Amino acid sequence: MHLAAIYRHPVKSLGSEPLKAVTLDAGAALPGDRAYAVAHGQSAYDPEEPRWERCANFVRIANVPALARPAVSYDPESRVLTLADGGARATYDLGSPTGRADLAAWVAAVAGDVRPGPHAIAEVPGVSMTDAPEQAPSLMSLASLRDLSARVGAALDPRRFRGNLWIDGDDLEPWAELGWSGRTLRVGAARLKVGEPIVRCLATAANPDTGGRSDNPLPALKAIRDDPLFGMIAPVAAGGRVAVGDAVTLT
Repeated sequence: MHLAAIYRHPVKSLGSEPLKAVTLDAGAALPGDRAYAVAHGQSAYDPEEPRWERCANFVRIANVPALARPAVSYDPESRVLTLADGGARATYDLGSPTGRADLAAWVAAVAGDVRPGPHAIAEVPGVSMTDAPEQAPSLMSLASLRDLSARVGAALDPRRFRGNLWIDGDDLEPWAELGWSGRTLRVGAARLKVGEPIVRCLATAANPDTGGRSDNPLPALKAIRDDPLFGMIAPVAAGGRVAVGDAVTLT
């Protein structure tokens, strides 16, 4: 097996950014992944006492599928987010109040009245705003994605699942990863302790090419198992650099 792709999502539910390599830290999420989220007017997120909050407190692709469409890139040092959507391109300095307000306004315009405002950029330093409080990368299998695509009758883009580490290989059987809980996976210089499967929601129906909903994979996932599972939480047991093409070994 090998590491086929790495993705991070600097802003929760907004675009996906492919990476060639990243250094993982023990006990932490993938660096820069879900570093920000966009709180809506009914959110419990408190900027005076920032802490991880449940996903319902933020604008999400499950409710606003158009957020999946933009291509994004993020520079952690400058804190500048670049967003490209069709022919439009914009940059946002998320280290400044103006840049944060501008991005929140862009998301609010896309979200419309689906999630009423006021909207604001949420951040908890050192915490990834994932759907679960556990700080860990997610692990996905391209073999499982191919099998799921065949069941759906459409080639599903990996970006639908917003996973971090995608593995592949001739020796990787579809859905094998769902049986790896508790086992150790060596990826490049890092070691991951495979955790629990990820239960999926309507966010996976968002087509990242169109920004609309199509080819919903949830019925096919539920036909495989009672719960719509795809991918695994994979906490980092020992940090290190991982790069696309690195060998992946299950122990």
